[in-house]
Amino acid sequence: MTQRRSVPVAAGLRLLVTVAGAVLVAALASGCNGSHHRTAATTPTPTPIARLHAGDVQLVRAPFCDRVPASAARRALGGAVDTHDTWGNGDPVPGSSDSGDVGHELGCAWTGASGSAARAWVFARPVTTDLAATIVAQAGTQPGCKAEPATVFGTPAVLQTCSLTGGVQRDRRAGLFGDTWVTCEVAGPASSDPRTRLDAWCAQVVAALGAG
Repeated sequence: MTQRRSVPVAAGLRLLVTVAGAVLVAALASGCNGSHHRTAATTPTPTPIARLHAGDVQLVRAPFCDRVPASAARRALGGAVDTHDTWGNGDPVPGSSDSGDVGHELGCAWTGASGSAARAWVFARPVTTDLAATIVAQAGTQPGCKAEPATVFGTPAVLQTCSLTGGVQRDRRAGLFGDTWVTCEVAGPASSDPRTRLDAWCAQVVAALGAG
């Protein structure tokens, strides 16, 4: 398994970051690298997403990838991890290294065989409910994708499914917890039904973000 700092993550990773266009840039451009600090982590215990109440969950907008157990990444991939990548607030936008743009999020990605991937990221700055609603409303506009408002994983929240090249299916949840926007996704061959692994993965991501 290899580790890299800056990631050429697939363009699909940027959908929920860019759908709000200039509005999103304006909302997040004032961000700076977070001052939050965490002590050495214990392994967080996830709560099933059906029992996550957005108003009661307190998430920290800080680096969280080292709090995600390797076993959780393997389960999300449905197999062994080949690469593990991370990026932070102010890093070049993954997949757009020549554009000069920088991201305003904290995230990570694990990849495996046959196009399998497990990814998660959180916006580094607070997100309003109006901006969150805009992202949810536009989540289904990408070709090959369908999306619907969700009743779990944040308020508001969205569940998106996309058919990618090579027979790969990507399933994604995203939602607002307080003023923190979180996205998690699982991708893999459609025949492996990655949707069955999504909810457990998203629950683990929230546990990592909520661990003190």
